[in-house]
Amino acid sequence: MASNMLVSGYDIGRSIRESRMTWERFIDQHNGDVTARPAVRDSWQRCLEYGLQPSVSNAPRLLPETKVEELAQNHPLYPELLPYIHELTSIMRHSDHLVVFCDNNGIILTIDGEGFLRSKAENMNFVPGSGWSEKNAGTNAIGTALALSAPVHIFAAEHYCEPVHEWTCAAAPIVDPATRSVLGVIDLTGLREAFHPHSLAVVQATARAIEDRLRDRLEIERFTIFGDYLELLNRQPHSELIAVDRGGQVIRCSSDLVGKGWISSDNKLSYIPANVIEQETGYTWDIEGDKERWRLIVRQCLRNGQRIGSIIQAVPVQLPTRAQMKPRPVKSQGMKYTFANLVGKSPLFLRTVESARIAAGTSAPVLITGETGTGKEVLAQAIHASSLNGVGPFVAINCGAIPMDLIGSELFGYESGAFTGASKDGYPGKFEQAHGGTIFLDEIGEMPLSMQPYLLRVLDSGEITRIGGRTSIPVSVRVIAATNQNLETLVANKTFRADLFYRLNVMRISIPALRERSGDAVLLFLYFLQKTCQERGQVLPKILPGAIKALQCYDWPGNVREVRNLAEQVMTLHFHTDTIGIDDLPMHFRQARPETKMSRTILKTQQQEWIRQVLEECAGNITLAAEKLGIHRSTLYRKLAQYDSNHGKKTKRGQKRVSH
Repeated sequence: MASNMLVSGYDIGRSIRESRMTWERFIDQHNGDVTARPAVRDSWQRCLEYGLQPSVSNAPRLLPETKVEELAQNHPLYPELLPYIHELTSIMRHSDHLVVFCDNNGIILTIDGEGFLRSKAENMNFVPGSGWSEKNAGTNAIGTALALSAPVHIFAAEHYCEPVHEWTCAAAPIVDPATRSVLGVIDLTGLREAFHPHSLAVVQATARAIEDRLRDRLEIERFTIFGDYLELLNRQPHSELIAVDRGGQVIRCSSDLVGKGWISSDNKLSYIPANVIEQETGYTWDIEGDKERWRLIVRQCLRNGQRIGSIIQAVPVQLPTRAQMKPRPVKSQGMKYTFANLVGKSPLFLRTVESARIAAGTSAPVLITGETGTGKEVLAQAIHASSLNGVGPFVAINCGAIPMDLIGSELFGYESGAFTGASKDGYPGKFEQAHGGTIFLDEIGEMPLSMQPYLLRVLDSGEITRIGGRTSIPVSVRVIAATNQNLETLVANKTFRADLFYRLNVMRISIPALRERSGDAVLLFLYFLQKTCQERGQVLPKILPGAIKALQCYDWPGNVREVRNLAEQVMTLHFHTDTIGIDDLPMHFRQARPETKMSRTILKTQQQEWIRQVLEECAGNITLAAEKLGIHRSTLYRKLAQYDSNHGKKTKRGQKRVSH
């Protein structure tokens, strides 16, 4: 039947009527026995299972405008994406279509196109910050492309929600060549009367072009990793090394390690979890074999401050025979932090500390949230030290750094003979080790879904049962969990149990990002500088006003951890000096320094004019202009987008076209 086609011989009127009749039959019958295209029929079925109402008129607005801009600029695709968005917008300028980019959650980050069409799209909340996954907005090209991880075209009443029937859309996912995960979606959306049979091919071609660009970037990353591998091998000629890219693909491996079965047939690491190789430089992990133990030391490879891969150094440690890799007992950590170690005077941070002090006076579970590097474990230790459990042990476990098949024995322990290779004496898990004290469950959002019911049972009953055991063991443990993820979103996505979330979320403490803590960055830098000098026996240098101003202006994406690293770096590179000035800081801090006391608006205007002049001098060549400005090409693209000075609009005004 003709309705199995997207548009019947490009007879749009007929196709609109047929899609409407097919949709009505499905809505009336609530089953998949209709003549819609398979991708559409399956999507409709999913919408039924989600409990979506076909009369829903608006997609939800998930993010405010300020957060959308921040999310877009921090998206890994953003620098590569802009030229293609501009080119596609130019191509589609007279086709009555909007050019849209969404992240991998279906949140719209950018929309470009004619004003009248954008205004009409706003009526259904088709705006930056709105969520167009199938769960939020029903069958649509964005959400269905994400659900299928494949390109798709949705026409008229093929949309599940009736208010969207007057639209047509085509979308294609963009896949990371390293991780094979979907990074985002390119979409063309227009009124159904403007349907074009080649829209899907256009977005597919754009997505493939971006992926080709990403593959080129991946090859450069792999070349950089290989260079780091050779440099480390040159310094330590007898080291056993494995180099992997950010997708876990093995680039190079020492010949002595090849025969140990650590590398699978698809050139991935067999026994080393992905979350282990993503840990900070210096992180260690032990593998036990039949006659040996290997201690793996992780070293991160960075490019422009971003992780591009890892080098793993394998150091042999002789042991008595073991049959297989097994969990390593970790001693209860000694206390290092109390409330006296918390540095900061900003009102936002002081309110956080006050909430933590209140939590310390109770025995209720605590959930600490905050970005990476904000100091969640430090705050957890401070709460423990001031609580009634403070005299007991503080045991931390990273839920994301332990293989799924080992996390049960790590948390709850095992009895002798519980499995092949188990210690004859058994093993007390982290809850037993923390008896009388506090257990800190870091990265709780990474806890495997299959393990969450057992954790919930311990929280409810106060008892654990070892693997292979039959006897319940009572434990008195204060639970503090931490995450940098949005657990509500994980619950909505059914990757985190709602009952466990409510059990942990009794007392919730959010640690603000350092950029939100006015004045605290300088205090923290001085604190870590003094601490570093004391540990190394160095004289504390004086911080000059220019350096202080630069620290105040910097955005601190790495939060407190970045401040600590900066203090150590400065004292390593400039140990001989008695002052620290602006020129002693890394380049990106110097760029953050304001030249005058003019308002931020005036500074932005001057910077925009400067960029425009340099672009004209370089005949619109982005690469040359970026070199002359002393910034990365992706940074220049971001600034052009911020100032609405992209090359497509410049060309429209008759100015020179930007080239690469």
